[in-house]
Amino acid sequence: MSATPLTTDQVLAVGQKLLELRPLAEVLDAVLSAAAGAVRAETSLVLLRDEEGTLKVAAERHTGEIRGLEQISSSLLDEAFAKREPVLAEDAVSDPRFSGKSSIILQRIQAAVILPLVLHEKAIGAIYLDSRSDRTQFSKSNLGPLATLAAFSTLAIENARRYEQARRSAGGTNAVSLVGSSPAMQELFSLIERVAASPLPVLVLGESGTGKELVAREIHQQSARRGRPFLALYCGNVAPQLFESELFGHKKGSFTGATADKQGLVQVAAGGTLFLDEVADIPFDLQTKLLRFLQEGEFRAVGDTKNQKADVRIIAATNKDLRREVNEKRFRDDLFYRLYILPIVTPPLRERLADVPFLAQHFLEKYGTGRSLGLSPEALRRLLSYSWPGNVRELENTVARAMVVARGNRIEPEDIMLMEMESTGASGEVSWKDAERKHILHVLSICGGNKSKAAEMLGISRRYLHYKLKEWEEHEEN
Repeated sequence: MSATPLTTDQVLAVGQKLLELRPLAEVLDAVLSAAAGAVRAETSLVLLRDEEGTLKVAAERHTGEIRGLEQISSSLLDEAFAKREPVLAEDAVSDPRFSGKSSIILQRIQAAVILPLVLHEKAIGAIYLDSRSDRTQFSKSNLGPLATLAAFSTLAIENARRYEQARRSAGGTNAVSLVGSSPAMQELFSLIERVAASPLPVLVLGESGTGKELVAREIHQQSARRGRPFLALYCGNVAPQLFESELFGHKKGSFTGATADKQGLVQVAAGGTLFLDEVADIPFDLQTKLLRFLQEGEFRAVGDTKNQKADVRIIAATNKDLRREVNEKRFRDDLFYRLYILPIVTPPLRERLADVPFLAQHFLEKYGTGRSLGLSPEALRRLLSYSWPGNVRELENTVARAMVVARGNRIEPEDIMLMEMESTGASGEVSWKDAERKHILHVLSICGGNKSKAAEMLGISRRYLHYKLKEWEEHEEN
């Protein structure tokens, strides 16, 4: 069977998605998904150099036997780094570059490819892909598109690293804080303050890009645990075989590659908070162990025979409908109800357009690096007339791009690139109040006038919905 060549459109679509992501964990997960899917790889690794230049596994995905950095052919890596271009072992068993003692032969790998990640002519890491069964897509015809994918991946990883560095250097300042003064945000701030005082688990719900991790960090900072660690685990980025070890640790020799004892995140975060992002992606058979930890505060490391205790507050988040996940048997109902004690819904940006000017100014200051830039009234109206399907994260990326292309000392409408434009006023003049009213009444209509259902769909409280309806009714009477 011949290989199916990767098309330019496919690579560009993936590249665009990569460059829109911000957290490093999400970028690495997207890189693995794209690269592994392109060649149907069984083992997919992203290798990155740390500050000392040591090559380490930054992210991994396995569909078969787990392989680590020590199982990768050093000859392949050396060649890829020396040439600064992809190196392919199309038929590893008969490849003359490898002897019978090569790790490729020992692992019975049929095909492998290494894509170096090159930034400013320096290899900062590599993407490693291999297969022991299907080598169809490991072909020379796909090396060009894979090299392009690696280039996009390099830029996305570097952008995410800079973002993470900025967050660390910002500490607790407003560079990474929640921004907003709309009624929806005021209600969110009030709820965070009340929830922070409780030791119970919290479930943060909301669309992608609405700031769920920022909510979790704010809860931690306002709690009695603020002086202790705050750790975050992006559940969708962990291979199912390694999830239990990542969460609860493992003993030396408990599985292939376990060369030493390892503490799990529940131990490292002792006394603090553990944030489980995209908790719906936890493998179903491991959800029982998380449930037990939530109920009893006990866990058992992989390969250990003794139970241990850890005092850690769990804050989970997801952009999925967990009730639907439960109904479709992808998420345990008992774990759902254990997490759903203190739910918090992050409002989408389209429901708080009044915050767009403040958020835009916030991002202008964040990325300004000494350059004084403002928004023209026309540019602000353009931002206010958009539905923001990507929420605050999309707004942040939009402002950052506009700052790069702006020619003068302020951003003009032509500097703002949006996926789609939606005007909310007949004359082109935009009122966020009109946009909010139109959307809320539309959702209320869809729900047949059921205010509780409409409030849940909108991600706002029934009290706030009642307040807005009363306000509009009084306005019409006057």
